[in-house]
Amino acid sequence: MDEDIVRDVLVRDVMSTPVIYIHPFHTVREAAAIMVEKNVGSLVVVDDAGRLIGIVTRTDILRHVVAKGLNPDKVTISEVMTRNPIYVLSDTPLEEAARLMGSKGIGHLPVLDSKTFKPIGMISKRDILKIAPHYIVLVYTLRRESELTPSL
Repeated sequence: MDEDIVRDVLVRDVMSTPVIYIHPFHTVREAAAIMVEKNVGSLVVVDDAGRLIGIVTRTDILRHVVAKGLNPDKVTISEVMTRNPIYVLSDTPLEEAARLMGSKGIGHLPVLDSKTFKPIGMISKRDILKIAPHYIVLVYTLRRESELTPSL
């Protein structure tokens, strides 16, 4: 796709839908089963009102459960999820989402409706790669820079 055209692309144009979610009281095994069934690398965690409260990724499951030898039937999502995750609104430009992913070193961003602020999709590095491969360079360059910059 032409770079000038891609500059006008919004997150809602390339996000994965429908949003695949889980509640914090479900187990890690249930989350893993959903991820395999839906062929996704992350799930949005929502409260009973459908509001975003977290995100759980394959990496979270590997780091916090598998690597520690914990029983995935006994560990709940609330124990391993990232709380208050970084997100984007549906009308965010794709380039801005790519910059955010790169600067924060994250691979998945929940997408919230710009009116209701409820999750409506997910955008990943893979989604960006499909539509704007040149943005992936931006993602990894910013990630490398953020890893080299000391935290204050």
